[in-house]
Amino acid sequence: MGVLIYFICIICIAAMVYFTRSKTMQYLLTTLFIIVQLVFNYLLFFEKDFFTSIFFRPDALSSIFITILTITGITTLINSFVYFSKRNEHAIHRSIYLSSLFMLFACINGAFLSDNINILWILAEATTLCISLLIYHERHEESLEATWKYFFVSTIGLSFSFIGILLLNTATNVSGFSSLTFSALMSQQIQITNELLFQISFMLIVIGFSVKMGVFPLHTVCIDAHSVAPGPVSAIISTSLMNVGFVSVFRFFMLFSHTNLYIWINHVMLIIGVLSLLFATVYMLKVDNYKRLIAYSSIEHMGLISIGIAAGGIAYYAVIFHLIIHSLTKSSLFYQTSQFVGIYRSKHIDDTGGYFNISPSGGILVLLLFLVIMGIPPSGLFFTKFMIFQSLIASGYLWLVVIILILLVFILWGFGKNILHILFLKEPKEVEERKPKINPWENVPQFILLGLALYIGINPPDFLINIINEAIQYLPK
Repeated sequence: MGVLIYFICIICIAAMVYFTRSKTMQYLLTTLFIIVQLVFNYLLFFEKDFFTSIFFRPDALSSIFITILTITGITTLINSFVYFSKRNEHAIHRSIYLSSLFMLFACINGAFLSDNINILWILAEATTLCISLLIYHERHEESLEATWKYFFVSTIGLSFSFIGILLLNTATNVSGFSSLTFSALMSQQIQITNELLFQISFMLIVIGFSVKMGVFPLHTVCIDAHSVAPGPVSAIISTSLMNVGFVSVFRFFMLFSHTNLYIWINHVMLIIGVLSLLFATVYMLKVDNYKRLIAYSSIEHMGLISIGIAAGGIAYYAVIFHLIIHSLTKSSLFYQTSQFVGIYRSKHIDDTGGYFNISPSGGILVLLLFLVIMGIPPSGLFFTKFMIFQSLIASGYLWLVVIILILLVFILWGFGKNILHILFLKEPKEVEERKPKINPWENVPQFILLGLALYIGINPPDFLINIINEAIQYLPK
């Protein structure tokens, strides 16, 4: 009942903002959406039964990522209005943008809460429709191409996952629509009746959701979307939308972690993670577009997440903790790309430079975000990577740890070289003549997210540790 009320509220707000052309009304409706989201998030922790139904069931995993969406969603809306203020936007375009963004948040929340496998798939597909409208927001030839690519590949990819879900009926002792709920399946012992079909089924599910998670093999479509989407939209794609893919894959992984093909599933996740990391390394060394550079960094992190899932043990805790910090910092970094575009009027790294002189507060912010994203102490990502490597070594993968460390060194060099180019190299002559100015207040939301990420990484609160442990309690120790 609670989820239905939430969806009705969001649909009404999205409809009103779509039909209004007044900036004042758009501000008010956005504020109303934020209030609804905050109340929803509050009740999720203190009135869980209110959201429990046939299709939806709140748990620790959904609570974590809905909270992350609430935090980054508020900053995304703030930065969206900053983005609007620097463009001569048509009122109808703003309305479509905000309406699509509200519906996207609702679909992501629904996907996190979904207990029914089929409903999860439907809501994951619904995010494709919403995000496609946002990718096309700037309405030029490149955005049109990226939009239809994203829509086409995402639809085809999720069709694979749907076929994989259907094959579960034949490959296991699970049958019937009503039994396809994660809570029901977790409470029974799943028997694999046809190993070959099960392997095909799991591969199709992972391949399909890889388009949302941003890992091999369907990771490339996210890169194209990032390169043309507005900065705030890129932030959502790289954080909460990728988290939808992770939660989907992770729930299926938990279902089958106690079957006799657990080791085979681990190998699949390990291969996907290493290939994602390899692709990210190769392209980060040669890319000349700062939005694509940051997007490939997200592929790197999701590759590490896949490796962590395969490593098991303490790495289960590490991957969720890693995603929390990654979501806070990566969204901040993408908000900054909107400022880059406004200053340099180009997305090519060679056309940038002198950002520290143009915006000292922004320069400090980007430098700190870079250090956190790269996992340089005191970044919390340093500790999560350490835990993942510890689990790999305990599983007998010391040789793989060495390979991963070598790839991470190349990524650090490629990412660092380009970030330092943007920050410290002499600014282009054309930019110097225009003398662009950035209001330091625009960076306040990013500093808040950065401070939160640093605090969580250095001194994680007890309630956060407990809820992460609750989210992974069903996995093998």
